[in-house]
Amino acid sequence: MRIQNVFIFLLLAVFAISAIFLTALSAQVYRDTVETSGRNNTARVATAIIRGAAQGEDAGTASVRLEGGIPVLVFTNDYDGEIYYRRLFCAGGFLRESFTSAEWEFEEEMGEPLIEMTSFEPKMDGNMLTVRMVTPDGGDQTVWAWLRAGGAAE
Repeated sequence: MRIQNVFIFLLLAVFAISAIFLTALSAQVYRDTVETSGRNNTARVATAIIRGAAQGEDAGTASVRLEGGIPVLVFTNDYDGEIYYRRLFCAGGFLRESFTSAEWEFEEEMGEPLIEMTSFEPKMDGNMLTVRMVTPDGGDQTVWAWLRAGGAAE
């Protein structure tokens, strides 16, 4: 009868160890999944912001300017005879956006933080907009957009 008790004890011990191992393995898989999902989400949102801005402001002109030492993607539109600027730039660890009339000078504090970003490098080549972005986790993302209606400012 003693061997039967030892066998039951060993069986329960194997079950307990297997349960602990499976729980630890599942927790690591879940942690990795959440981390990967967060990285992919940041890249996807940043790409959508750039593409959305390019498509939404395509009737105006786009330009890349150095304002306050910061590279800024500027979409210029004329609304009922008044000029407005939509600016996208990186400052303070965030991709930021500001929408102001032409009479307002650029100030990075005016930009609304959209998503965490460490680097934002916009370039215009004719009507081709290229934006290289680096996320806080080191992910490197490049977005290309062809501006059909307005294009680049000459």
